[in-house]
Amino acid sequence: MTQISQENDASNLPKDKGGSNQISIVPIGEVIPNLTYSSLMVMLRLLENHTGIAKIETSRLSWKVFIHDGSIAFIEDKYEFLPTLTRKLKIQKVQTQPDLLQKIAKKATSSIEICRLLSEIYAQDRENCLTVFKEILFENLLAISLEKKFSLVWNPFPSGTQFILPIWQIPDLENAIGKVVQQWRNFSYVRHPYQTVQLLDNECGIAQVPLFTQVTNGKYRISEIADRFQQHITRTALKLDKLAENRTVAILPLPLQSSNIHDSLAIDDNTDTGLLPKVMIVDDSPVLLKQFGDLLTKWGYQIILVNDSAHATKQILLEKPNIVFMDINMPDLNGFELIKQIRRQPSLANIPLVLVTSENSIANNFRAKWANCRFLSKPRTSNDIQQFREQVRIILQEFAPI
Repeated sequence: MTQISQENDASNLPKDKGGSNQISIVPIGEVIPNLTYSSLMVMLRLLENHTGIAKIETSRLSWKVFIHDGSIAFIEDKYEFLPTLTRKLKIQKVQTQPDLLQKIAKKATSSIEICRLLSEIYAQDRENCLTVFKEILFENLLAISLEKKFSLVWNPFPSGTQFILPIWQIPDLENAIGKVVQQWRNFSYVRHPYQTVQLLDNECGIAQVPLFTQVTNGKYRISEIADRFQQHITRTALKLDKLAENRTVAILPLPLQSSNIHDSLAIDDNTDTGLLPKVMIVDDSPVLLKQFGDLLTKWGYQIILVNDSAHATKQILLEKPNIVFMDINMPDLNGFELIKQIRRQPSLANIPLVLVTSENSIANNFRAKWANCRFLSKPRTSNDIQQFREQVRIILQEFAPI
């Protein structure tokens, strides 16, 4: 990444509103919703001669952007800021005072205090810290660039605030990130550096590498996987995209911040529900249909619920779902008979089918595999629910990603 870095002493900050002689063009403390990436960057550029925090949110993520004189000094990711900072400082062998990171870890720490603490860390080893801050800035800006709709809240620092951090001009950052963003948009499965990865094929060669198995359990972001392998994030994403294409791994979708999917979709480009994947659930249990349907609706899918297996094939032909989950034990037509009926239809020969049952037997597993179907065990206890959801999410990401 090519950047023009500029280290400024930000001790003589311009005055802002509230004891200020600078009038901010961007409203202070007001939520500015429904911004595109381009309009977001325009708003940030309007903050020339101002210093403070621009809080940026999407339906899935949240950041604090530290602005100084219309340039960016740092970007703080709401969920992984401290772990990322700690990990990258360790990789660059930056020796920091333990109490500095402990102070940052305190949830009550203000944005101004974080700036000061970062300044102290930076002062201890400027050369290596510059590398760390560049990487964090780049990864966060990449993540922001791959989002679609934003809200922005601007809050200036009070006059007299002092800190020393390197800063980067926004136009230079936009030019540097542009080509990289285009590469990411061309990936087939990888969509975002904050996505996590789940290993699907435990028998493949790369699954025998202990580090790879460790980071592909659905808990590590792609950005962290890149750090673990000490590899550029885009190169890591490219390799994972190819592994996903071969169904060695699944790239899991990012969760939404809001539990209300309809509110979240209101600030996304895909407000047309016709663009969302369709999932059909066939089961004679009204309770299971509701629970399973509510879960998938929350995740952002269109759902079709069918409680009459005898008419399920007609419904599939009519609705054209991306994937079908079905029970085995149903009174009208059991799951295996329904599979035969579906597969006789030429247009449905390759539709993804998943058998969902409480009877996790070797025979059922074999029959499902023979019928070119996935097999999924229903949760028996509350302790099994999380594992069941993770398995469903992996299957959906493979066959019907949002």
